[in-house]
Amino acid sequence: MARKQRRTRGLRVIYRNCAGIDIGGTSHWVAIDSSLDECPTREFGSETEYLDQMADWLIQKGVEQVAMEATGVYWIPVFELLERRGLRVMLVDTRATRQVSGRKSDVLDCEWIQQLMSCGLLRGAFRPQDDTCVLRALVRLRARLVRDSSRAVLHMQKALTQMNVQLSNTLSDIVGKTGLAILRAIVAGERDGAKLAALRDRRVKADEAQLARALRGNWRREHLYELSTALAQYDFLSMQISDCESEILAAIAPLARFEPPPSACSKPLRGKHRSTAQSDTLRLALQRVLGIDLTRLPTIAVETALVICSEIGRDLSRFPDSAHFCSWLQLAPPTRISGGKPLPGKPPKRFNRAGQALRMAAANARNSDSFIGAAHRARLARMDKPTAIKATAHHLARLIYAMMTKGEDYVEHGIAGYNELHQARQLTALRRRAKQLGFSVVPVESVA
Repeated sequence: MARKQRRTRGLRVIYRNCAGIDIGGTSHWVAIDSSLDECPTREFGSETEYLDQMADWLIQKGVEQVAMEATGVYWIPVFELLERRGLRVMLVDTRATRQVSGRKSDVLDCEWIQQLMSCGLLRGAFRPQDDTCVLRALVRLRARLVRDSSRAVLHMQKALTQMNVQLSNTLSDIVGKTGLAILRAIVAGERDGAKLAALRDRRVKADEAQLARALRGNWRREHLYELSTALAQYDFLSMQISDCESEILAAIAPLARFEPPPSACSKPLRGKHRSTAQSDTLRLALQRVLGIDLTRLPTIAVETALVICSEIGRDLSRFPDSAHFCSWLQLAPPTRISGGKPLPGKPPKRFNRAGQALRMAAANARNSDSFIGAAHRARLARMDKPTAIKATAHHLARLIYAMMTKGEDYVEHGIAGYNELHQARQLTALRRRAKQLGFSVVPVESVA
């Protein structure tokens, strides 16, 4: 009797009308299913003319979905053009499309991406709506300008230290009102410590005599030139930051969908590069976009709320629950487990701007007189500092998810509310432990 031929079961094709693109700096390789065209793999240039030809070819062949790797910033024009032409574009992580070792080329990469996409083995990365991407680009630009401004301040501090001008020992901020007035006078040619100390603001704790002693230095020409260059760079960046703030407010205006009642914020809103009035204007603009006031959460400042709004947007339907949301923020515990045991080594590093903003907000919760502040101090008592900060950021992320999905503002219960909850948990644990030992917990009033 002849042996029955064993049938091999391969991967089932789910999306036949799909394409895979290998993104490059000078050209892009595109692969579609072999049944759609006699030449299913083609190369297109990176210029806009060739991108239009790529879109025309994909639409002509009936392609509905396109998958591409996140390669630097080269994918952005391809993504935006294909999405504008009506195709469903999916941006995938490069770790999910790794080829077999020893087989690496642009042609094989695009064909491999198309094969994985056709079998439904790729998941797209989260990308907010297009109008939110405009705001995200501006907020990221402002963050870069602020970092450059901080470097200019460090350069000014370096020049002052080389001249032995101990301005930072008497002023908490050398680019404050008093510090900038003194720096501008030094660059203008003033060398008398008494005249420079006379520029002191009345709110400075150090007196004029202390300032005059600190401002006596070695006025070498090269150090003065370095100081003037850093000060000019700081002024230029400050002007650019101010212009970027105006662009951010202009980008927020079209996103407004709500008209909440005006409410005052109980926390100070003044930031490093914003006045109190500017911060309050930005807070109200974000409230019109999200429908809620994220600054009601303890330790959540206007800057943190702006980062969250720009990185996520107002639509959280992509995340089924708060656990998926926290996992995307890189705030969930790792799941690198094999054989029931955690794998050794550190997980791969991934950077999430919204998650990092929540970590910084959680780090400030230690001195907060609120429910979250009390919970954070309790975590610090039983775990190391980085773990406690991540846990508190996870707590804030779950609150933000609930606020944005339900459209309700945060209600503060205070330290007393946390103490009541902590006492109830302790009592529950004590009763459970007593029951295991064959005892029962009786209140003191009942015994008396």
